[in-house]
Amino acid sequence: MFPWADITLLIIRGALGLVFEPSFWLILALVGFQYWQMQKRQRRMFGVYNYTLTQQVLLAGFYGLVGGITGSWLLTLVGVTLNQLGLHYIWPVALALMLVNMRFLCFAYAGGLVALSNVLFGWPDVNVPQVLALVAALHITESLLIAMSGGYSAMPLILKKADGRLVGAFSLQNFWPLPLGILAAVAVPEGGIAGGVIKMPEWWPLLPVLESPPAGSSWIYVMVPVVAALGYTDMAVASLPHKRRRQSALHLAVYSMILLALALLSAKFSWLKGIAAALSPVGHEFLIQLDNRREMAGPPRFVPPPYGVMALDTVIDTPAAKVLKPGDIIINLAGLPVNNRYDLAAAISYAPENFSITFERGGRQHVKNIRFRSGERRLGVILVPDGDEQFYAEMTSERYGLIDWLKDKLTRK
Repeated sequence: MFPWADITLLIIRGALGLVFEPSFWLILALVGFQYWQMQKRQRRMFGVYNYTLTQQVLLAGFYGLVGGITGSWLLTLVGVTLNQLGLHYIWPVALALMLVNMRFLCFAYAGGLVALSNVLFGWPDVNVPQVLALVAALHITESLLIAMSGGYSAMPLILKKADGRLVGAFSLQNFWPLPLGILAAVAVPEGGIAGGVIKMPEWWPLLPVLESPPAGSSWIYVMVPVVAALGYTDMAVASLPHKRRRQSALHLAVYSMILLALALLSAKFSWLKGIAAALSPVGHEFLIQLDNRREMAGPPRFVPPPYGVMALDTVIDTPAAKVLKPGDIIINLAGLPVNNRYDLAAAISYAPENFSITFERGGRQHVKNIRFRSGERRLGVILVPDGDEQFYAEMTSERYGLIDWLKDKLTRK
């Protein structure tokens, strides 16, 4: 029987221990810097931001801890070990790909290419099923974190489309520090295994180490603490942000499950190694292109409605945040009709401390009673753009990496 409780306790202890390591806080600081940059852009566009930097960093750290425990569990269950992963090959490939495009800094591309090189040319010397299982486990973890992480990382923005229109959109960005425990196989003399070792069932590991231990020795597995990081970047233009996030998480989970199944099967059927290795980068790229094409080609969701005013987002801890969601159309406030942002401003200025708000969501009207916070007269709603805003984001070329960044810097000088 698999020792679920013992393994879970070991992983949780390891993850909590890594939280106090400087490397974890360094990655968390980098995460905080990314969110700080996002907040600056949001304040420039709307004058406000919805979540504080402290809230975003704490949530990223919490979800990262959950992701680290989940990822460690998957890697341990499969039996992925550091021995034959070839990380010293994968990382240089990943960094080289990053020169072409920032989003290629992903093990789905680098790990897949290293595994495919092994299948085609016999070099480098890596365990192909284990490399692909690592890629799959990390992406399963990422899909879970995408689904779990709420609106704290959905930044509203004004986007200039290719046809010149200014529309409302959401930049969906998440960054998580990941305290992982990855196994390493260590050779010990026969009969020299100390006490305290967790006894594993005969069927484990699903992906054993291919190398034989030295004569008179046997493999034991130790858990090595590693701090990693995961990131998610997406855009919601034609969809509500939570629907876009849910769709991305589902598609990524399906891709990852298929890749993991092929990785496990390729350990028994070697002819599957090439298929699984090719699926890693090709499947990941296909998924991104398909989702992006659907989102960008669809009609923009956050544009001025024929009547009322549409909420793009709300500011946390304000009256609007308690009742309104992205895409809601405000029709009436405190008994006064609202047809544009000036009507809304006037209604807010005349409204009593307790007032009602009428809005439309999904074709149905709703009336809610809310109140201003003591000493404030602020609704806390961010409206979709009218089309004459001065600050906006513009979609750039798909190809943008460190090479392009350096060219931009040199050109400006």
